[in-house]
Amino acid sequence: MGIFNRFVNVLRANANAALDQAEDPELMLTQMISDLETQKREAKQRMTEALALQKRFERQTEQEEAEAQKWEDKAVLAVQKGKDDLAKDALMRKKEHARRSEEFRQQLASHARNSDLLRDGYQQLEDKIEEIKRKKSLLVAKQKQAEAQEQIYQTIEGLGDNVGAMEAIDRAEEKIEQMSARAEAYQELSLEDSRESLDKKFKELEHESPDMDDELMALRQRALPDAQKKLPENTTAPEAPAEEEDKPIIPPVSNIGMFGKMK
Repeated sequence: MGIFNRFVNVLRANANAALDQAEDPELMLTQMISDLETQKREAKQRMTEALALQKRFERQTEQEEAEAQKWEDKAVLAVQKGKDDLAKDALMRKKEHARRSEEFRQQLASHARNSDLLRDGYQQLEDKIEEIKRKKSLLVAKQKQAEAQEQIYQTIEGLGDNVGAMEAIDRAEEKIEQMSARAEAYQELSLEDSRESLDKKFKELEHESPDMDDELMALRQRALPDAQKKLPENTTAPEAPAEEEDKPIIPPVSNIGMFGKMK
């Protein structure tokens, strides 16, 4: 585990250095994940090769053990047949295969430990990549929020420093308020003029002289006898309404003096 821990520490140190120098953290994190994925593929390749070598050592160990057992059986057969010289040769071959079998077994044990380290390291690297992927979205969101806040503060600061722009806005606002006030004043004056004109018409109507009505009625009564004279024979004048029969007939204005003399 010591070798892999040193490898992880180197990766962490390189990542921290990259973060300090990165202009765009999102791009840096994307590149970091890509690099780790490449290292993951390489680690998987090495782990696959180590497992293949381990299988090879296992097969060679089994083969040497099988050969040692075979020559031991031959030595037993030679002894049974009274062939001691053949039995000795068989035992020597048995020892040779047994020695090789032990060497392969030792290599297999050592390689198995390394394979376990590679397997554990590969799993840790895979977990680390998944963790970075999960955190990437959160880190990128924080970055976007920080950039937005920075832009807002810069905009506010720029507005505060730009006194001329603020004064122009104030002048425009004041001008609009004046225009609105004038429009309201024109509207009020127009309503007042309309009300005064209507009141004036009704006052004139109320102050018309009643004498004019009386004179008009007298003229109508004076013109009535003349109209009757002009009617053709066998034609009677239209009867006056019943409610007007009881009203006294007012003589023409020209006859008023005559009646006075008669009295």
